[in-house]
Amino acid sequence: MQIGIDIGTHTARAAYLDANGRPQLVELAEGQTAFPALARQTMHGLVVGDEAARALVGNAETTVVGCTRLMGRAGEIPAQLLARLPYAVREIGGEAACNLLFAEVRASEAYGQIARAVADAAAGTLADHIEGVVLTVPAGAEDRFRVQARHAVEAQGLRVIRLINQPTAAVLALGPEAGRVVAVVSCGGGTTEVSLAERSQQGVRVRAVATDPLLGGDDMAWAVAEQLNAQFQRSAGVDVFTVGDSRAAAQGLWVASKDALEQLCRSSEVPLVLDHGGGFGHDLATIVRRHDVEGWLKPLTKRVAALCQRVLSSAGMQAQQVDTVVVIGDWAYLPSINAAIARAFGRDIAALHTADAQALAAYGAALAGSANAPSVWDVTPYPLGINCYYSNEELFSPIIRANAPIPTPPIGAQGAYTESYCTRYPDQTNVQLDVLQYRGTRDANPRAAGKVRPNECEKLGSWEFSGLQPKPGREAAFTVTFAVDDDGILQLFARETETGHTLMARIERGLG
Repeated sequence: MQIGIDIGTHTARAAYLDANGRPQLVELAEGQTAFPALARQTMHGLVVGDEAARALVGNAETTVVGCTRLMGRAGEIPAQLLARLPYAVREIGGEAACNLLFAEVRASEAYGQIARAVADAAAGTLADHIEGVVLTVPAGAEDRFRVQARHAVEAQGLRVIRLINQPTAAVLALGPEAGRVVAVVSCGGGTTEVSLAERSQQGVRVRAVATDPLLGGDDMAWAVAEQLNAQFQRSAGVDVFTVGDSRAAAQGLWVASKDALEQLCRSSEVPLVLDHGGGFGHDLATIVRRHDVEGWLKPLTKRVAALCQRVLSSAGMQAQQVDTVVVIGDWAYLPSINAAIARAFGRDIAALHTADAQALAAYGAALAGSANAPSVWDVTPYPLGINCYYSNEELFSPIIRANAPIPTPPIGAQGAYTESYCTRYPDQTNVQLDVLQYRGTRDANPRAAGKVRPNECEKLGSWEFSGLQPKPGREAAFTVTFAVDDDGILQLFARETETGHTLMARIERGLG
């Protein structure tokens, strides 16, 4: 049988289709449908799930929490994220590897083993062999993330049927009462994403996506932890973030802040105590109040609202044209987030669809793997292009714009995304093609005020297009074509105009 697997920052879930074709969550362990998406390195090897979760508090420096935040980024992981980790991360072969004392573990390796454990648990519960899986990925996951996810799971002996974006999967799982135009706000631990989609008898067509990779629930918990740490510095003279050689104490405050955020959904204030075993010499205690926390989080909730506005603008739609606003993800319960979303779409909090918030993506993944799965047309979250000189200035030259429909026309087909270039100097026989992705807010037009430089972009791959044969004293003209498949994976094709000499490349696990 086939299942859908949704691996988030902290938890993984799996779903299958019952005899009536309805998606159901799989009980993965002891009646639980949520599998801890953690991987801990021990002297005897890597363990995942509950075994890793049970030892997390005292073993933060050997446990990968949020492997999905490290995949695909390699050398471009934001410094803000790295500074919060209790272990060092370095790049190996284009991938992020975590130094967990006993061994270095690639983030994708942890991801693959989590997927394998979920599939094994599902096979045991359903008493059936798992023949293939559909994986959800963040809508903003770039090409390397997608390649690494597929490779890591297939390396564990599982057949990956397809990849589907988490918000898009959630749309597939909605009933007909949701209406034609649906906005999905995915509030995960590592990112916040907003997708706007239209549903029809033909399937689901995503109109636009807006994403912020540093705006997850974890970042909100860190914002609270930073404020609480400032309080402890004033009241007790203790800087929790600098205690000891590791960041274990800081991790403890972060975990306590996460717990406090959850409790504040039901109470106006909650006590928070850090045990003296963290290296402070005495217990640290305070009262966390909902009113204070809402103020601390206001800059972040404003960013959530801005994403909602951005996706409406990108789709050329007004808030009143949206029939249903769906909130998914492990942080969908947070009142301040829901309030920001509701205001952005001009409706009451009670009108938000939050039912099955943690399950919808897994449900949709299970549906996407069925023989009669609805057609899905997604979009590219960011503009994609190459480096190019305009006069003496090297700039980002977009080939595929943000929110372009995917799959794109294949290479060689009418309408394929192709741009024309020439070498910088006469008689030049090779050029370096850097495949770039721009996450910023400018329009990235190299001939206007929105021009973007390559160092403002993420490099997805780099290839040398050699063997060019320009006429003596002339530049060589060539074209570059990008094609993106159903899984969001990019292929590059370069062709010298005069000779027909070509280069074909595809993003692999790390850089090309």
